[in-house]
Amino acid sequence: MKRNLTRLIALVLILALSLSMFAACGGNGGNADSEQGAEGDVQDPITLHWAFTPPAESADDVWHQKVGKLVEEYTDGLVKYEYYPGGTLGNEKVTLEGVVSGTIHQASISPNVVATVLPEFNILCLPFLFDSVEHFFDVISTDEYYNRMNEAANKVGLQYLGEDFITPRNISTKKPVYTPADAGKQVLRVMDGPIYSDMMEAWGFNSAVISYGEVYTSIQQGVVDGVENSNNGNYVMKFHEVIDYSTNTNHVYHGQACFMNLNLWKSLSQETRDAIQKAWRDIYPIAKAELADLPEYDAQMIRDAGVTVIDLTDEQKQAWIEASQPLYDKYRGIIGEEFYDFAIELIDSKRP
Repeated sequence: MKRNLTRLIALVLILALSLSMFAACGGNGGNADSEQGAEGDVQDPITLHWAFTPPAESADDVWHQKVGKLVEEYTDGLVKYEYYPGGTLGNEKVTLEGVVSGTIHQASISPNVVATVLPEFNILCLPFLFDSVEHFFDVISTDEYYNRMNEAANKVGLQYLGEDFITPRNISTKKPVYTPADAGKQVLRVMDGPIYSDMMEAWGFNSAVISYGEVYTSIQQGVVDGVENSNNGNYVMKFHEVIDYSTNTNHVYHGQACFMNLNLWKSLSQETRDAIQKAWRDIYPIAKAELADLPEYDAQMIRDAGVTVIDLTDEQKQAWIEASQPLYDKYRGIIGEEFYDFAIELIDSKRP
């Protein structure tokens, strides 16, 4: 009953947004509070809706609002945001579909979900691809990366904007896990999208796709044995109360790619588009500097909360890397060989 009520509320909110956009823009997928003229000719100040699944006051929410404030500053108040955290407008699949169709203005969505529509985004989920937070931002801040990701996004009616918050993912369980040999077919909750299920299989785990809001109870009741997640997420969602160990694999540096509806983007003036893109470019060095110590900080938070944090030796980490090789072999074809080779070359070129 609770889940059905939540879905009903989400549908009502999406319908309200759709009607407001239709009234304002002639039904062409524009903005909610401005009158759309010809392409690139928004006439009045606009308020855009930004949807994402992490909860209010989470680190994701904080960093999205930092970008939003830069956009407001750089557009002299022409563009403002209303934020819809916690999956208010639906789960990530729903918000992705909403942005593509134009019923949702803008959303931040996990790359594994984006990859169900744009397989190129699987590249961000390959384990042990990035060495650090700094390495991640050194890659995504390049023009080459932006242009290729945006080229892919445009094919399905999306404008790629960027990624602000980033946090490494780990393995959290009730039993200690040092290498894949310790997995023992434990069942871990994973995010939607096949790459994370494939990852767990390669490492010797079983997996289950469960709504983020149901993970705590699922671990508590023994439905799953643990969760593939960030330590930041573990703390925010209080998973530290139901897990005993966190293995600091730092296997994926996970952010949420942010997209705007492409028709809406084209309706903005070139000056406004330039200002939005500048805000995203300018957030990267700030995020790189401020988030560099985040993995250690988050590990200490759950350690202080009573979780035993396992830091891997070089030999143990190498065991995880070797067990991950089948994913690279499989996903080169899924991603597309030309794009895969481009991305690997770019990522390797930015290693310290």
